[in-house]
Amino acid sequence: MQQQHHYQQLIDLFDSCFAEEFNTRLVKGDDEPIYLPADDDTPYH
Repeated sequence: MQQQHHYQQLIDLFDSCFAEEFNTRLVKGDDEPIYLPADDDTPYH
């Protein structure tokens, strides 16, 4: 049996591992991932 995955599952998994301890979240963007540090507008990396 083949199981399909949705990108939101990866985002949820990443956030559950890194959001609290490292203040880092995975946010769906355009074509490529980009790292943006926390700032006055966004409280997480």
